[in-house]
Amino acid sequence: MKNILIVGDGIIGMLSAIVLSNIYKNIYLVRSSKKKHYESKIDRFFSINLLSQYFFMKNNIWEDIAASNPQPYSKIITWDDKMEDSLVFESSSISYDSLGYIVKETSIVDSLLKRLANIKNIVSIKDTDIKEIHDNNNAHTMLFLNGESVNLDLILKSDKSMDMFLGSDGFKPNIVDYNQHALVVDLFLDKNSIQNIAYQKFIEGQIMGLLPISNNQYNLIWSVNNNILDNLKNDNDIKILSILNSHLSEKIGTIKNISNRIIFPLLGFHVESYVKNNILVIGGAAHSVHPMAGLGLNMGIQDVFLLENSFLKIDADGYDVTQVLKIFNRCCIEENKKTYNTINFLKKFYSD
Repeated sequence: MKNILIVGDGIIGMLSAIVLSNIYKNIYLVRSSKKKHYESKIDRFFSINLLSQYFFMKNNIWEDIAASNPQPYSKIITWDDKMEDSLVFESSSISYDSLGYIVKETSIVDSLLKRLANIKNIVSIKDTDIKEIHDNNNAHTMLFLNGESVNLDLILKSDKSMDMFLGSDGFKPNIVDYNQHALVVDLFLDKNSIQNIAYQKFIEGQIMGLLPISNNQYNLIWSVNNNILDNLKNDNDIKILSILNSHLSEKIGTIKNISNRIIFPLLGFHVESYVKNNILVIGGAAHSVHPMAGLGLNMGIQDVFLLENSFLKIDADGYDVTQVLKIFNRCCIEENKKTYNTINFLKKFYSD
């Protein structure tokens, strides 16, 4: 295999480049001119499940992530005010030390960048240097502003940053509007009482997900119906603290301070097909789910895992790309559609 263009230099795009560097002669990784989440001053955290950890280990990335001391969690407790007992999920029930790890976004990004720097056949290009991309009967040619051109065997989209060149008409998504916004904020407790436990509380019109990130700190993903958000937007930190303590202090202790808040709308979608005209979509270009289960990034990592497996199922001496993409498309639709529908059902069941 000769040339592949990977659109999107986020976590999924970089991971795809690393994995496919053993298959393609030249990897062209497009750097977006837009500012990344991890370049802001606000930290983001991800829950990394065991499959994602394994895949990072397999590709020599986890060792660097582990050096940043990610927070393991061995138990998830879910509850609501109407339940007499909490539901508890423990790592011991699956014979593992942990259910997953809470990792800072910049730790993952730095580890990927370090790995990329040691791979010779990955070429980083700026999106502003690309003039256009021609489609010639499922073959693509990328033209640069300087007049040079590259013939592409495959285009992989990990985000929507180059839809102006490639469009998105061929990847019709099923969309669900959750009618919610996510409010993300760090909680600082008055005592070091965190014991590697993640929490999730269901309230009518709200879901509170708590990820442990230090001995006295949680990252809260607070999903609220839009009408509730209208009130929260006008509340000061003292009022927000009072609301949070009334809902959470019984489990985690008293919350002393909170960080600045990030607010963004929640919209779910899943494409009907991952492949068209030798273009494939993965990660944020293919799906988005409600954050209640912390599966968004893990689904993208699973996409890359399934793509590599699709190549491994075909004779390495002469990859039949059409067959690879057919296997990949079938696997992704089967796996991600189940997850997408399950999360949507649970969100509706618990918050409505």
